[in-house]
Amino acid sequence: MRRRDFVVSTLAIAGAGFSVRARSAATDDLPILSRTGKQLLLTRAEIAELRAGLHGSLLLNGDAGYEQARRIWNGAFDRHPAAIIRCADAADAVNAVQFAASHDLLVAVRGGGHSLPGHSVCEGGLMIDLAPMQGVSVDKAAKTARVEPGVWLGTMDQALQKSGFVVPAGTVSHTGVAGLSLGGGIGRLARKFGLTIDSLVGAELITPDGKMRKVNAQDNPDLFWAIRGGGGNFGVVTSFEFRAHELHSDVIAGDLVFSIDQARGVLDYIAEHAERMPDELWMDPVLECDAAGARQLMLNVCHCGTAKAARKDLEPLHKAGKTLRDTVAARPFVAAQSDHDGDSPRGRGYYMNGAGVLKLEPALLDHAYRSIQESGAELGKVSLTQTGGAIARVAPDATAFANRSVPFNVVVRASWDEPGKAAERTAWQKATWKGFEPFARGIYANLNLADADPKLIAAYGLNMKRLVDLKTQYDPTNLFHLNPNIPPRA
Repeated sequence: MRRRDFVVSTLAIAGAGFSVRARSAATDDLPILSRTGKQLLLTRAEIAELRAGLHGSLLLNGDAGYEQARRIWNGAFDRHPAAIIRCADAADAVNAVQFAASHDLLVAVRGGGHSLPGHSVCEGGLMIDLAPMQGVSVDKAAKTARVEPGVWLGTMDQALQKSGFVVPAGTVSHTGVAGLSLGGGIGRLARKFGLTIDSLVGAELITPDGKMRKVNAQDNPDLFWAIRGGGGNFGVVTSFEFRAHELHSDVIAGDLVFSIDQARGVLDYIAEHAERMPDELWMDPVLECDAAGARQLMLNVCHCGTAKAARKDLEPLHKAGKTLRDTVAARPFVAAQSDHDGDSPRGRGYYMNGAGVLKLEPALLDHAYRSIQESGAELGKVSLTQTGGAIARVAPDATAFANRSVPFNVVVRASWDEPGKAAERTAWQKATWKGFEPFARGIYANLNLADADPKLIAAYGLNMKRLVDLKTQYDPTNLFHLNPNIPPRA
């Protein structure tokens, strides 16, 4: 699906889903779409054989659990897979990939279900649902963690913190570990410990040929390079192994909230001081508008150093302007990670773009400040997230994730709870984003890529050729294309 207005795409999807559901109710054979969009029929015997070989379950429309399984975080998508394989273990995932490949099916892979462009679910095809795979184990001696693909960040964070460890990952606790990690993984600790993929030391990957492969620096190092930023293009990961970092004490974290009248001056102050801040401090200035139209600047911060260092480093921010609210305090890292879960509820509609920028220059800040005050910005956010630090000290060709040198990511997000608001909110987002495009220096694929388009090069840079080579080698038919897709050569 090309990126376009969510209202149009959602209506089209809903219409296609109706015809699939009507046919499936009328026959023992199951209508299902091929990878290329051709209508196929799975026979009753094929369905029974598939179901019998699973430790988990096979759900068809009308089965108990189907409705819950097909729902994903972004409520803009209301899609109905013809079948959902709920994988209980890696063997089920192998079975699912082999079945999809042998029948050349349209395939969506769901981990935590947080895919912004809706890649976690497909209309009329096969969903490989990894959500039941919820294992997390921590090896204290080796300082590693093994995480299965259905796990959310909050579950991983809690398991690691019990042993005094962290893996740097994300800012919302109900984000899935799998999708975030495969695309890079930017979070509150990234300036100190790097991207999530910089802590990935190995994985178990089912490639499109149905083979389970160990992937690390020694085994299949080409695939290990590719999955660190290349998304789900190369197969289904059934297990991640991360290097764990010690974090025994609380972090100093919370919000400094300023009125919209104060916002522009505070942003100038942040722009002047941000790049001199230590790696232990992460900042996310967010211009936001609530559902009633009230605007403000929310500066979310997290400091993972000592309490003394935090007081010194945060003191200038308290002087940037007069706060409406100040919640910055010592708190468990898991609490900081879930502070803003309520701002991104599951089932709400979202439309988003993001890109790196080299500097928070006045013209960029002027545009951000004006945009949040325009009509259509209700439930909208313009984030100016700080990156840099440890992220930038990894060579851009060391992993598939190329855009490491930018010190900030600008993200524009539209949201709506009522479908009737989708068009207005999406129009605001697109107009706002257009004003940021001249400042963009490379994009983050997790945020906004709906499919293959010329902007892929902006995500992968000089790594693109190597990624296309590997995609052509391992997935020549593009079985796994519902992702920020790297198309194989013809």
